[in-house]
Amino acid sequence: MNPNKICFITCVNDEEVYQESLFYINRLVIPEGFAIETIKIKNANCITKAYNSALQSSDAKYKVYLHQDVFIINKNFLTASIDLFLNYPNLGMLGVTGSTQVPTNGVWLESRKNYGKGYDSHSGKLQLLSFHEVSGEYQSVQVVDGAILITQYDIPWRDDIFTGWHFYDLSHSLEFIRAGLQIGIPRQIEPWCIHDNRVPNTSNGLEAYKRIFLEEYSKDIFPLVSILIPTYNRPDYFKLALDSAVNQTYKNIEIIVGDDSTDNRTENLVQKEYLGHYNNIVYYHNKKNLGQFDNDLKLFAMAKGEYINYLMDDDLFQLTKIEKMMNYFVFDDSKKLSLVTSNRMIIDETGRDKGIFANADKIFKADTWITGEEVVTAMLLQSFNFIGEPTTVLFRKAALTEPFGTFAGRRYGCNVDQASWFNLLENGNVVYIAEVLSYFRVHSAQQLQSNKMKLLGACDSAHTVLTTRYKGVLKDNNHFKSALQNCINYCHWVKTELQQSESIQEYHNEWTEFENWCRNLSAQYDLLLQAE
Repeated sequence: MNPNKICFITCVNDEEVYQESLFYINRLVIPEGFAIETIKIKNANCITKAYNSALQSSDAKYKVYLHQDVFIINKNFLTASIDLFLNYPNLGMLGVTGSTQVPTNGVWLESRKNYGKGYDSHSGKLQLLSFHEVSGEYQSVQVVDGAILITQYDIPWRDDIFTGWHFYDLSHSLEFIRAGLQIGIPRQIEPWCIHDNRVPNTSNGLEAYKRIFLEEYSKDIFPLVSILIPTYNRPDYFKLALDSAVNQTYKNIEIIVGDDSTDNRTENLVQKEYLGHYNNIVYYHNKKNLGQFDNDLKLFAMAKGEYINYLMDDDLFQLTKIEKMMNYFVFDDSKKLSLVTSNRMIIDETGRDKGIFANADKIFKADTWITGEEVVTAMLLQSFNFIGEPTTVLFRKAALTEPFGTFAGRRYGCNVDQASWFNLLENGNVVYIAEVLSYFRVHSAQQLQSNKMKLLGACDSAHTVLTTRYKGVLKDNNHFKSALQNCINYCHWVKTELQQSESIQEYHNEWTEFENWCRNLSAQYDLLLQAE
């Protein structure tokens, strides 16, 4: 390896354009004692194979991989690059534009954390493409754009999986990081390069290579998400739910299935069709029936992900759900975002769409950031859980300070999801995505239809209203009065419903608790009236 040699490597299919690139190379100031060489690879079928061939044929320590339509306009380009490499031995590769965080869709240009600058014509017109300024000598980044790449170490290009012309640069960036090296964007007072690339060709495998990139590197750049599926004697619905999880476009996922079934149909299905084909599925069949609440808790305890999304076994995910929700989390530097939710579609027993839940699309017409206090207040005043069911919500695991389904020390009996949403929102905020990203199935076998669930739900609601006031959310007396009135009306409806049912005697303890909550609600309401 010659430490005083620099090799310029270019794939060429347009000689005239390449000669212009060479014109700029030949005008560069060459550092004293250094020599340069150029390698032209004509009509290559695969950029990674071409670059690997050149890498092996040159003994130059420093290599500059550039497109034929890149023109280096900073005459001190070589001196500036080599000085950085000499001063920072762990700096393996440089580019002129790049990102400290790739978005979850894999398209770095759409990131909110891009750095560098350069003249570019990918929009059809040559113009300055400028991102965040680099404040130090260089900015360490996650990926750099492949128009021009400067290296001081030889890392093989991944020609085993990138056999075309897309995502090779992001792959090479992450191979350097895997090797324990940094990649960076130098500080540029003026842009170092012109990339006269015109409108790029995206019809030659862009989407396919994006999928390959995300499959290979998601674990390197994105947090782990745990999808937790509690299931009970519903193998047909369960299979649809599981398929919607395993086919997510977000690839750093673990799926944990807690089977509370009384038979082996679901277990046989998972063993036969999934466990031998997917290495990210964990399955267990409870030795004895736990019930949904404790099954949920067991799943949560097993989860290794930083982020959690429950998936009820009769519901479905949109395939881009986790990708689109996680994109908000990966750019949340403040860590103030506790949960992300979205519009959800109601579907019937056969999967037919029955409309967006509560016509929420008329409220949320665009993605919206909301503070936790605003959300809790609105939910209590409107008596409407617009955050959604467990399937709908992706949340930050560390932000949940009590066990799932518990709020202010009380284990909820019905409104288990809301208990956790209120807990998460005590110190965090919400993003509501206007797009439908999940499907809530309504059918006759649902537990929420039972009289017991109505009774427990009323107790949960009363506890929520009184506790949030104590915690300082319903500070405004008018708001508290409205929330109390809503809850009193709801409890009255439940009481009327259950008094007509012969099964009420089965729930003596729950009924006693319910009546206590009703008295507490009325007492608080009377105190407010007296204070007016």
